[in-house]
Amino acid sequence: MSTPERPLRIAVVGAGPRATSLLERIAANLPGLPPRRALEVCVVDPHPPGGGRVWRHDQSPWLWMNTTAGDCTMFTDASSTCDGPVVPGPTLAEWARDLASGSLHRPRGFASDGADLAEARRVHRDWFATRRLQSRYLSWVFHRTAERAPEGLSVRAVRGRAVDLRDLPGGTQRLALEDGTALDADLVVLAQGSGDTAPAPGEGRLAAHADAHGLVYVPTASTADIALDAVPAGEPVLVRGLGLAFVDTVVLLTSGRGGTFTREADGTLRYRPSGREPVLWAGSRRGVPYHSKLHYDLPGPRPDLPRHLDRAALAALGAGPLDLREDVWPLVVRELAHAHYAELARSHPERLSLGAAEFLERLESADPWEDRVKELVAEAVPDGADVFDAGRIDRPLAGLRFAGHDALGAWLEEYIAADLERRRDPAYSMDLAVFFALLSVFTVLGEALADGTVSAESAAREFPGFLGFFGFVASGPPGPRLEEVLALARAGVLRFTGADTAVRAVEGGFEARSASTGATVTARALLEARLPAPSLERTTDPLLLALRERGEIRAREHGGLVDADPAGQRLRRADGEPHPARFGLGALVAGGVGAGGFSRPHTDAGFFRQNDAVARVLLAALR
Repeated sequence: MSTPERPLRIAVVGAGPRATSLLERIAANLPGLPPRRALEVCVVDPHPPGGGRVWRHDQSPWLWMNTTAGDCTMFTDASSTCDGPVVPGPTLAEWARDLASGSLHRPRGFASDGADLAEARRVHRDWFATRRLQSRYLSWVFHRTAERAPEGLSVRAVRGRAVDLRDLPGGTQRLALEDGTALDADLVVLAQGSGDTAPAPGEGRLAAHADAHGLVYVPTASTADIALDAVPAGEPVLVRGLGLAFVDTVVLLTSGRGGTFTREADGTLRYRPSGREPVLWAGSRRGVPYHSKLHYDLPGPRPDLPRHLDRAALAALGAGPLDLREDVWPLVVRELAHAHYAELARSHPERLSLGAAEFLERLESADPWEDRVKELVAEAVPDGADVFDAGRIDRPLAGLRFAGHDALGAWLEEYIAADLERRRDPAYSMDLAVFFALLSVFTVLGEALADGTVSAESAAREFPGFLGFFGFVASGPPGPRLEEVLALARAGVLRFTGADTAVRAVEGGFEARSASTGATVTARALLEARLPAPSLERTTDPLLLALRERGEIRAREHGGLVDADPAGQRLRRADGEPHPARFGLGALVAGGVGAGGFSRPHTDAGFFRQNDAVARVLLAALR
């Protein structure tokens, strides 16, 4: 009697949102690209599938998502231009509505509890869900996809940590797990996210200083993994970073330690300390917190984007790798400025000193762009609040010097209050138009970096700065969270060190100084309120370490990310040749389009396009 052939197998290392979306795209494409025999997809992760490590349910209920429930989806829709079939599904808001009503289909393996149900009953389109509820949504997507898998596809979640990967005769891949077991597969996809990294050189010196002198040092880490128990109450604590990780850290050290917020009769939010908080001194390169999320819709339809920065515009810049700062950034600014001024003319023409039609005609025909638009704005936009200035937006503290921290703090309180007011006022819907333009720019740039249109050296040097600008403008905290930051500042629990904050080790602690004041702050504790930058050179992931040691993967030149062939995301060996059976997706892999946030519905998200393309490459390889 002949032994039946085992199913073909794809092993996916990592069980978070990227792996879950890839599984959904494999399932969607399988009927049109059937392999030679039955297929099994094994998702390998020590954490439950769907959320994986970062989005696991086991984290603080104080932590929120940074995307509204109506703006978060794990499914393709009519806007998607991927080659595979579109398979619609609910947004987080729609899923929560069905969970609350009891109408949600509950696939095998999915579970929820009373806290999930209680929150689901409060969710609406503009709700910022807890990360725990988002974890449930991701779990449901994974288990629903597995349950609805087409004939010939089975899905298995393997709870364990992958520590090595070897080639076997005939091309089979053997994935070794930490418990000593092994999993053989025909193809392997690394989708475990950025993973753990060793400290950067400067951070390592600060950590060593803390160890040697009994100080507290909290390194960069995912929000779900930060440990703050050692942070002392009542003492000054330095915080580096003013982005989303900063907001999460502040929440855990204030509300998470028993502090409460109350609303006064005039609407002002006040903080009532518990006495267990530290005094937080926060600073960063920019020196101000990220802008609040926008809390309104465009008065009219979304603009047709991109207008100036698309693949054709990049091709017109000439052959050869482009420089991000010199060649591409002017097009980025043009895209954002055009979106801003077109929205001003369409929705707020009364604020122009020219007729809207004439203004738009001159805007569309401006050439050379920078000079003509500068002339047009000087003539037609009298209010400085309506002028788009990318430099001023990016560095609001540039050129300002304060007598001390109190004066700096007073300026920042006014700045944050004004930001909160503006981001809730549809009279400034130009900001939302810029937001949508930034989304389109991010997608185009991600693809241009992945396929080598932009030089690797320029990308390594300049793209982190663009990501910082993108996050600052388009991916800030929910308005209620930034309002809490303002209340904490007014209560004296949170203070600011200023722009270009630098920290050094000193006798008995750490010292911070900035370009904004001549004053310094010394503390016995330092928190790195930032996510670790993905880096193959500094990874501590045992699987990646083993592959790197043997030359079976390499870092992309100048970037530190795992190098992959952009045509199919196959991982490159040290000699530059792509491995035929190994693929990579996500934050640590070059070309990881869409890393860092959830996809919004009706935006033709690059996240889905890339996952779909890789799913089709995988299935074609198995044929």
